[in-house]
Amino acid sequence: MLTRSAGLVAGALLLATLGACDTDDGRQMDVPTTEQRAQMPTTTSSTTTTLLAPTGPVITPPIGSGVPPTIGAGGLPAGFTLTAPWPEGGAIDAQYTCDGAGLAPLIAWTAPPAGTVELALVVSDNDAEDFVHYAVAGIPATAGQLGAGAVVPGSYEGTNDFGNPGWGGPCPPTPGTTHTYRWTLYALTQQTELPEGFEGRELQSLAMDTAFASTQLTGTYRRAG
Repeated sequence: MLTRSAGLVAGALLLATLGACDTDDGRQMDVPTTEQRAQMPTTTSSTTTTLLAPTGPVITPPIGSGVPPTIGAGGLPAGFTLTAPWPEGGAIDAQYTCDGAGLAPLIAWTAPPAGTVELALVVSDNDAEDFVHYAVAGIPATAGQLGAGAVVPGSYEGTNDFGNPGWGGPCPPTPGTTHTYRWTLYALTQQTELPEGFEGRELQSLAMDTAFASTQLTGTYRRAG
């Protein structure tokens, strides 16, 4: 039960509240009903957090692709890429093939992932049981470029499957057919230490055993027929 003094205080508070509802024009504002309160608009705010997915390509190598099985989801660092004079999967100009001057195309790559000891490059034919057209060992673990006369200090070329040293351009054996060629740059955890004149397939096998990352590009060539 409220005491007399508490009742007086409550009454004073009630009069003060009613007085606060008066407008300047002397009119008194009615207290809104429950129905009116329910129709009043409300304002809310929300914060959305977007989780960004990792950028850059992720390679999951198909069986028989020549890519080390250790290179899968997360194995390819974003930014470790190869570029060529044609877009990925595009047509290779005849000047780089057996139907032209047989020049080695200029390719470039970005810096490999930390922990890379050496880079190795292998170019093979997807449609001819990974016939090796080019194999280069001893490439320093830095960004660089190779081909079209570019020299990479410390690197050395192996023997391709034509039986010749250095570059052997695309050359589908049957006129009118199109082959896909794959450039694979391997990031190795150890030095290759292969002898001069090594077989390209030796480097390919060694790279598959010691690489922890790689990057690829492909191009196609169709012989006139």
